[in-house]
Amino acid sequence: TDHTIEYNEIQPLLLSHAHYSLAFGQGSQVTYDFEGVEQQFIEQFIQTKPLILAEHIRFEYFRETYNIDVFDKVSLKVQQTKLNEMIWRAIREDLRSVEAVNDVLLVLDVVIGFLSSAGGDPEQKLSSYLQDVLKYSQTTHGADHLPGKRAEGVCLKHILNFWTLLSIEKARKLSLNKQIPFSFLKKEFHKDVDEESRTHIEEWCNKMSANKISKILTYLHEFIILFVQGRDVVEMEFGLKECILIHAEN
Repeated sequence: TDHTIEYNEIQPLLLSHAHYSLAFGQGSQVTYDFEGVEQQFIEQFIQTKPLILAEHIRFEYFRETYNIDVFDKVSLKVQQTKLNEMIWRAIREDLRSVEAVNDVLLVLDVVIGFLSSAGGDPEQKLSSYLQDVLKYSQTTHGADHLPGKRAEGVCLKHILNFWTLLSIEKARKLSLNKQIPFSFLKKEFHKDVDEESRTHIEEWCNKMSANKISKILTYLHEFIILFVQGRDVVEMEFGLKECILIHAEN
């Protein structure tokens, strides 16, 4: 309040720069010396006050999404279902780089953070939620950071599955680029499996359909992202089969 300016402080300044004239048949007329008002206003009020930058800071609620507890909270507050395969294929065609996938994931991190606390309408479009609730726009956040037009079919009821699909797509693109998709894990988790185990895994996969392998890889990916990250190796001393079964049951 020490630096606020009240109207009753400005009024005398305006009146001191007012010029009154009387014209025949027109009555009194008032004109103001606005340049004089501006100069005196600067000298009297501005020069003696600290500079305040007029910066608009957009509030964004962000929470670490890589946490099974957050996913559980979203599932309780917003009923979830899988995203239509056709819609996902169309979206994936627009995401041609790791950066593009990552940009959308960052937006979803914010959305999931809000939904885990406040919930939402499962049928509401993601685009509508971003624009109307979170006040996202292409102007303030850039078109590249928001899901494209092909994501119009994504609703809040798809948000967790959409996040998972994007996370898997990011890992796939990193692998194709000869990069480590799980570089955030501790180095103890990056050891190669022995030849015998590799052979068993290959034989196991050869007996399954592509659809079943895809489902297992999804479970395994979610397990790595949501359970393994941030843990020590000693906490994860059990086999691959146990990992998948535990996550599938949860």
